[in-house]
Amino acid sequence: MNDQSKIYIDYAAYGIPAGQYSLPGLADAQHIADGTKADELRIADRFTRHFTGDLPAADLTAEEFNLIRDNFHQQVADRRKEAGDRYERMVPRRFTHATPGERATAWATQVAADPHAARSLLLCGPVGTGKTYSAWSALRAVADTGASIRFLATTEADLFARLRPGGSGSPEAELEAFATVDLLFVDDLGAAKNTEWTEEITYRLVNRRYEDCRPSIFTTNAAAKELANVVGDRIASRLRQMSDLIPMTGADRRKGGNQ
Repeated sequence: MNDQSKIYIDYAAYGIPAGQYSLPGLADAQHIADGTKADELRIADRFTRHFTGDLPAADLTAEEFNLIRDNFHQQVADRRKEAGDRYERMVPRRFTHATPGERATAWATQVAADPHAARSLLLCGPVGTGKTYSAWSALRAVADTGASIRFLATTEADLFARLRPGGSGSPEAELEAFATVDLLFVDDLGAAKNTEWTEEITYRLVNRRYEDCRPSIFTTNAAAKELANVVGDRIASRLRQMSDLIPMTGADRRKGGNQ
């Protein structure tokens, strides 16, 4: 017996990334029906059977398959434009041309398919090794998927400035926004002077995202083995468990006026 509460989309058949989509229905059926209401209802019923698993893509007519495919591809195009525009509004000018590589693209695909199953990224390495560039390239890769993934980006210093008492209208509301956004990027983790207050704020933020399985990107100048000394044992433990560690090496690219 068919379970009408379950929706099945053959992503591979339609050549679309995994995600949530609006499904074609009666209004779309009108475009390929023979002009009668009965035929519109017949096609709409076939759409329902298809998306609840009773009618495979291979058993659709060419017109039905093409209509569904084109509908999905238009949604993907619209989402990619929206996500790309949002990224362009947020990316700093210096990183406008950050280009994702294979690893960033693969990670972004996982985030788009199931954010709660995707691991966070922890980029560790000395100053000037391209950590911030790599983080923004990963955010661009997420935007390129067209997934409805909202992100916030901040440096640790700016984060603390916004969360200090008197620093904004509602520090708790600010912290809640950073803790619950789909994807968070915190640059220069551990760069600020470590105090009881900064450690507690960082712990609350990281722990919320750790418990809720929300992906994040963190960069830090600390080596992986020094992380606990910089951010504290509780935070370092959670970061290691929730994140893929990406060591960044090389000379300082900023020396000599390199762009």
